[in-house]
Amino acid sequence: MKKKDQMTHGERIEALYTGQRTDRVPVVHKGYSFCARHVGIPLSDVYKNPGASYRCQAQTYADFGFDGGPFYTFVAYGAGEFGGVIEYLKGESFGPDVKERPIRDWEAFNIDSLELPDPKRAGCIPHQMEFARLQRDNGSEIAFICGSPFSHAANLFGVGAFMECLLVDPEKAHKAIRKMTDHILQVGEYFIGEFGAGRILARGVSPSESNSLISPQIFQEFAAPYITELNSKILDMGAKSCYLHMCGEHGFNLPYWSKVPFSKEDRRGMISVGKETSLEDAAKYFPGHVVCGNIDPEFIMNRTADEVYRASCEIVERGKEVLNGRFVYMAGCEVAPGTPEENVAAMVKAVSEVGWY
Repeated sequence: MKKKDQMTHGERIEALYTGQRTDRVPVVHKGYSFCARHVGIPLSDVYKNPGASYRCQAQTYADFGFDGGPFYTFVAYGAGEFGGVIEYLKGESFGPDVKERPIRDWEAFNIDSLELPDPKRAGCIPHQMEFARLQRDNGSEIAFICGSPFSHAANLFGVGAFMECLLVDPEKAHKAIRKMTDHILQVGEYFIGEFGAGRILARGVSPSESNSLISPQIFQEFAAPYITELNSKILDMGAKSCYLHMCGEHGFNLPYWSKVPFSKEDRRGMISVGKETSLEDAAKYFPGHVVCGNIDPEFIMNRTADEVYRASCEIVERGKEVLNGRFVYMAGCEVAPGTPEENVAAMVKAVSEVGWY
């Protein structure tokens, strides 16, 4: 006989933060463009139409039975906020394109001339705030785009140019990351002031810190100090916890990530990992936090529903074993818009059958 949920979706997620036992492993969707395609809206609406974005995600969550709730995201964050030009693509992709960077010739650019933008009106921030108010009004978890300063600073230059700057002119790179950190702190103050202490999640992503791009030595010097400062100050301001998606290969960075604060002592933070990071390593390096992951999105897209179901069962069983009540099952990165819906449903089916504690 199929078991019935003993907790609501919201109760299950909140219990993870507070260290309480959940009835089963939560299963969360990660795929904004998938949601847009599922309900039949333009992908650009996910990023520039907060109402449509919220509704399409909420509908997708309800249709598949996912836990959690909608979030606003902007993978190119930093570029538009500091004066770059954003282009919303018409086709299916993973987010807006940066048509013109704030820093176009990094060698000639005077980094001291880069001014901090308005933390209430720049770039996508008004969309973020409108979305956050929808989260509040609908009883969903409230959040804002927080880290990482390193990845967001890379968006000022373009990743390739930023990598060059790190090696050729490290002082300029440090100044850019410093400005991005200061900007995010101002935005955090705005959002926490709007919604109150203890009510908002600081969400971050770290694609440019991947070891496929930088060494652990670069991470230690240019990334770790700023994300440590940012999270510490955001938590002191009153953020309830920090969430980080560790995008790509971070194996050599894990000892440094493990020292970054993601919550205060009475709560847990959340770290999601991709297929590159084993649940065993995540459990080892983040013993006090919730770990989310980590089925490969390409596997979900290209295999049969039965294969996705069986792989999901294996990951859920392993997550229950090695993380002992602080595991969330989800894709290890963005689920592509062309992924078969029956394959996504197979993830939820697996949790409903083998995810119980």
